[in-house]
Amino acid sequence: MSLRRAQLERQLQNAESAIEDYSKVLDEQKVPDDQRKKHPKMRQYNAQRTQIVNRLKSLKVIEDREESFKQSESQD
Repeated sequence: MSLRRAQLERQLQNAESAIEDYSKVLDEQKVPDDQRKKHPKMRQYNAQRTQIVNRLKSLKVIEDREESFKQSESQD
């Protein structure tokens, strides 16, 4: 596992825990579930999480491409 992957996975865990923590705050404020997605802070946390997930997907594509390139080099 590359350092970048480990860093992104750690950031994803932090983002998910931030969402969980803020969900508890919204529970205390008795914000209904359908209004949570519209709440500005929750939208920010979800956007950060989505951005990290997309970065991990991109990294996976890059790693797969590099692996296939290495395999094709070794066959030549």
